[in-house]
Amino acid sequence: MTMAAMIAALDGESMTTLERALALLWWAGRDDPASGLSAAEICSALEQAGHPKQNVTRLDRRLTEDRRATRASGAKWRLHPTARRELETRYAGLRTGRPALPPTDSVLPRELLAGTRGYLERVCYQVNASYDAALFDCCAVMCRRVLETLIIEAYERGGRAQEIKGSDGNFLMFAGLLSYFERDQAFHPSRNALIALREFKTLGDLSAHNRRFNARADDIDRIRDGLRVAVEELVHMAGLTANAAG
Repeated sequence: MTMAAMIAALDGESMTTLERALALLWWAGRDDPASGLSAAEICSALEQAGHPKQNVTRLDRRLTEDRRATRASGAKWRLHPTARRELETRYAGLRTGRPALPPTDSVLPRELLAGTRGYLERVCYQVNASYDAALFDCCAVMCRRVLETLIIEAYERGGRAQEIKGSDGNFLMFAGLLSYFERDQAFHPSRNALIALREFKTLGDLSAHNRRFNARADDIDRIRDGLRVAVEELVHMAGLTANAAG
């Protein structure tokens, strides 16, 4: 995709000049996150695409003030890693020609995993997007994956990952992880969190392995609040913070 094509794709959206600039910084760093654009290059590209005369000094000042942008080489700007992850979710469809669903909080609030690990943020997006697209079996399996991953993160934080691995050196499946976690006196999940873990283990297993079962919206809706409780508690147990690396 050329820069002109990227600008054309953005023209269907109601955006400020700053938002368009950030989108173009995503485009510039889509293959190399260290790559960037100067305010002058962004303004020139917008003008060549038919936008009104741009104020380079004003855009440079706004990028300076916006935490989503950071200095690259010379006068160029690039996206902060957290902002890149957010925009990757939004614009990833432009890479393939398949537009991505807009991020939502339909099942799992994004703020619970924002700034933790890039892969957790992407799984959170998939949880919500699959629900929004009425792909409820997919949603159930991705919910199970979030919980499974967070349990592993909690053990890795304490240097105890070996305890939840099988004889082959691989991590246990979710049933084994959950069984070990429930018996572990080092963790103290709430009753609601434990119920949610068990319920999503059952639902995820049915969606993944039972050829006659198809999950429905009400299967997710019924235990969605418990999922949020379990995820929030596990995030704390794993010591994941908004400053964690992606």
